[in-house]
Amino acid sequence: MNTGVDILAFGAHPDDVELTVGGTLLRAAASGRSFAIADLSAGECGTRGSAALRATEAAQAAQTLGASGRECLGLPDGAILLTEASRLAVVHCIRRWKPRVVIAPDEDDLHPDHAWTGRIVREAAFLAGVAKVGSGAAHRPQAVIACFAHTVREPDFVVDISAHFELKRAACEAYKSQFFNPNSTEPATFIARPEFWGWWEGRARAFGQRIGAVYGEAFVHRGPLRVDDVVAQFADYGYYPRESR
Repeated sequence: MNTGVDILAFGAHPDDVELTVGGTLLRAAASGRSFAIADLSAGECGTRGSAALRATEAAQAAQTLGASGRECLGLPDGAILLTEASRLAVVHCIRRWKPRVVIAPDEDDLHPDHAWTGRIVREAAFLAGVAKVGSGAAHRPQAVIACFAHTVREPDFVVDISAHFELKRAACEAYKSQFFNPNSTEPATFIARPEFWGWWEGRARAFGQRIGAVYGEAFVHRGPLRVDDVVAQFADYGYYPRESR
């Protein structure tokens, strides 16, 4: 019987979740939290590799992260849109996994698939709690938080992933078909350039610096976040956190 997971992370394509929030999922798992991954598409429109190869790579990456499970919802890569069918597919996915927190791409992302995924997931997370929508037992997550892929804006909070960054990188590198390979004869893409890993690490360092950490992952949330202890909340906050108590 599926009693649910703490976090359900959605991506438009296989490798999206690993590249954007892999460290946060690893940190959650290290704290005893459970998580699952849902890819809206199989990445079949990717310039390099194939959908079948991406599925194999996705399974390896999920194992590296320690996911409780992973599924592909089968929406069309390059044509992920907000429709009744796409929203219901996510509603039923949420009801299967019963997450407490949902992570999805930011709705302002440059890539249309990412942006629509964020919108679809946000609406589906609400409708999953409406019993007469779709099938299965109603379940509404406690929160939907958004992560950054191409487009970055001012985050609402940053998670320190310094202790988990190298394992996050290993999970991403499971997608060998997608990244730089000097022996590959496939067409070049943005993420297949040799400079990509430096840019990707630089962003993690920039987010980490905002909170006094080596590496960070940033998120946005609609609406205010609750704070119960103002002093504790800001004990290690900012560019120059205290070195010791």
